[in-house]
Amino acid sequence: MSVPAANRFPKRAVPCGMKFSLRVIWLSLLLLGGTALIGREWKNGDGRTLEAEMLGVEKDRAVVMLPNRQRANLRIADLSEADQSWVKEWATGKSTLQALPPPPPWPANIQQPPIFVKDGGSSEGEYTFSSKHYDFVCDAEMSTAVMNDFATVAEGTIKLLHSLPVTFPSLEGRTLQARIVRSRENYARAGGPEGSAGVFISNGRGEGVLLVPFESLGIVNFMGKNTKGDGYKATVLIHEMAHQITSDLIPLMPRWMTEGIAEYAAMIPYRSGVFYLGERERVLAMRQRIEFYQQLTRAGVDFSGQWVMKPSELVKTRSEEWDTTKQGHDALIALHRLYISSMYFVHYLMHLADNGDARRIRNYFHVVGDGSRWLRTRGREGSLPPEVEGNERASLEEVRAMFLKSLFAPDELDAIDADFEAKYRALGVGLR
Repeated sequence: MSVPAANRFPKRAVPCGMKFSLRVIWLSLLLLGGTALIGREWKNGDGRTLEAEMLGVEKDRAVVMLPNRQRANLRIADLSEADQSWVKEWATGKSTLQALPPPPPWPANIQQPPIFVKDGGSSEGEYTFSSKHYDFVCDAEMSTAVMNDFATVAEGTIKLLHSLPVTFPSLEGRTLQARIVRSRENYARAGGPEGSAGVFISNGRGEGVLLVPFESLGIVNFMGKNTKGDGYKATVLIHEMAHQITSDLIPLMPRWMTEGIAEYAAMIPYRSGVFYLGERERVLAMRQRIEFYQQLTRAGVDFSGQWVMKPSELVKTRSEEWDTTKQGHDALIALHRLYISSMYFVHYLMHLADNGDARRIRNYFHVVGDGSRWLRTRGREGSLPPEVEGNERASLEEVRAMFLKSLFAPDELDAIDADFEAKYRALGVGLR
């Protein structure tokens, strides 16, 4: 990923805020009532300088804070030899996690302005609409207002995921495919698994189609027109779109992580183009989710265990345990536990672990992203963990487990279990 132009060392045209002497910037901050940072002078290979405070190292960048309190990413290879040596010395004795900079402040909400789709017309009973990143195909005529809402949800979900402290692949230049079908029969005919509310059907190469039936979205036919019913909600759409947006990474991630990311995105309260990321809104949503299961228990559902699994139990689950086609009481209980547990664990990794710095999950997605890029480019870009690269006979489950070592070591799970329970107890969010 290239460094934004405003963060590069200037050549001729110098970005505003960097062409004046640092004394002027410092004086300006004082006059504005700000506090100057204690930084150091950085120099690139051409001898140009800037002043900034060291925050940490993220992949091949030194992340720094400028005097105007803006973060900048300095490519280490572009720095002077002296500064490269300084960064190396700074990182000595620090693990990759310890060297990571703190994440930028979390936004209180993510707002997506209304999207007005482009009507692609109809052909052989199919109706198409497009937004910046999505092509929607419906097998029944849909009101433009509903499609505008679908597109707003889609573009908002992309914005939500790319606002998180983890790094997901860029969607620049890509168009994602979504099919909204009017009946369960058409859903099954198009490849939708029995018992599922929606699905992202991947071709294994980071591409595929999202498939959701009307009933999962609360779309009803009213006076001959397909429109929003009283039960309309975008949760399933957000969940499946999260799979689609992160599809490049899915082959290298265990099922609990892929479902956890999707459940996490769908859990964030969403209303009229706005995702509410504040702690109060998130905690309330999680309390409502666990309360639903507690009500089932009180109503006599035959289950006496803990709805939310310990992380050490969740990470040992196998892909086949997530089979949505299984029938029966025990199978449904097991599936519900898997989905809510994966959401809880991803939320913990994003907001509660590492003193709220999300260091583990940020590092994990750096490693998985590098591995995905290595696979897509057949080794021309990216990298694999050494134990993966040297183990050609490993199964897919074993490869995923090797990548997981960048998230936690097996001997850390007991401590993670204890911290997981303590953090949720402190928030007043139940696990049973």
